[in-house]
Amino acid sequence: MGILIVASYLLAGLSQVSLPSQLLAELKIVQHSFLLSSKPSRLPSASFEVFPPPFGQLIENQCRDIPDGIGIPAFQPGIVKNDVIRMLGIPTGTSRGYWPNTRAVFYDLIPDQVSLGFLFDRYSERIRQTEASFTGEVDSQIVMLTLNGMLGCKLNDQIQQGLQQVWQGTSQQFSFRLNTLKGVIERQKGDRLYIGIWEEDLH
Repeated sequence: MGILIVASYLLAGLSQVSLPSQLLAELKIVQHSFLLSSKPSRLPSASFEVFPPPFGQLIENQCRDIPDGIGIPAFQPGIVKNDVIRMLGIPTGTSRGYWPNTRAVFYDLIPDQVSLGFLFDRYSERIRQTEASFTGEVDSQIVMLTLNGMLGCKLNDQIQQGLQQVWQGTSQQFSFRLNTLKGVIERQKGDRLYIGIWEEDLH
């Protein structure tokens, strides 16, 4: 059946998200990360270059209980809806989730480049499934950092290699299990890279 619950929304290219002014000010501090803007059409390609410290150090220092908005915000299962809304603002759209007792929320974060999607439990409002979709214009290290955050900073060599294989086109799909999480990394139509991670008892 697959897990592409909100993939159609992620690929829809709807209206861009409007980020709060306080968040925009924080996101412009890029000494240890990347630039994210609410005006994605004006972003130069250099905005997505990786700056010092080295990538390995970024991976080690990335995770917090709640994402700080630096780089592409990565939300792991278990984070509550209020934290997502506080970080990203009003979603691009919402819908009834495919799985029972879930609600789907999606953000066209950087139009035509990066989309995020979440399935929230309708009662606890915790993330049950977290998703991200990227075009080839996004730097692969940004994708790696995002995946690491989605996993709660538990990215391992096997999953990293799986991502690289799908990114480079040597594999169409890579599925994995990590503790109580399951996930998939795959190429979708339009050559977008899709990452989905969910709690194992969701489906």
